[in-house]
Amino acid sequence: MDAEKNIRTTLKEAFFALSEEEIFKYYEIFKKTLSGGIGKNLHNLEYSIRDEGEDSAHALLMKLREEKLADDETVDSFYNKVIENYDYGENYYIILIHSAYDVPGKASDNEEMFDASEEVYHHILCCICPVKLSEPGLSYNEATNLIEERPRDWWVQPPMTGFLFPAFNDRSSDIHSLLYFSKNPEELHTEFIDACLGAPSPISFRSQKEAFQEILSDTLGIPATTPLSARSMKTSPSWRRSTRRTWSPWP
Repeated sequence: MDAEKNIRTTLKEAFFALSEEEIFKYYEIFKKTLSGGIGKNLHNLEYSIRDEGEDSAHALLMKLREEKLADDETVDSFYNKVIENYDYGENYYIILIHSAYDVPGKASDNEEMFDASEEVYHHILCCICPVKLSEPGLSYNEATNLIEERPRDWWVQPPMTGFLFPAFNDRSSDIHSLLYFSKNPEELHTEFIDACLGAPSPISFRSQKEAFQEILSDTLGIPATTPLSARSMKTSPSWRRSTRRTWSPWP
């Protein structure tokens, strides 16, 4: 996707048909989309009954998951929603995958039994990554044995936004929740959340801190401008490369 919201290329490949090097790079992107602190980079968004109507964004996510990204029309509908509502004035790459994870059973002593799956957790993972032009410079050309100008390429950067649907809560699928990722805790892209995910938008990390500080100011008489220690500010936890086969990001 370019800065003018034009689709430059669409790729649809089986994940394990990629080279080992490509698979490793994608795994790194997936892991970063599921990393960060709860309440800061990661937010558990919960759907209410009114958010789960027949023509809702939630219904589209459920359809993508159930079809395992097999229906091009459904996938294109989701992409068009993202393009229309994701505000980013530069090039970016949308990665959308379907995956399945066998949830290990548990013995009476709470030890996991990997040969006794209790549930297959089917889910979709979406990552939105900036695509930037590499810096100019010089490099050694082994073929000519010369120092030459290095070709500039478009590089896929680590994800800035992403989500996992449904959420994986209490060792099970939770179709009434979604795990949302934002690299920048203060840039949550609420328009994207409202239109494409259909869940209530989270409160930014800064707003949480300001609200907490205001509560302390009102109840304990601490001036709102008094800095609080990092410890006191902890909050409580409260592509398209669409794959045609499933894989598990949970080794």
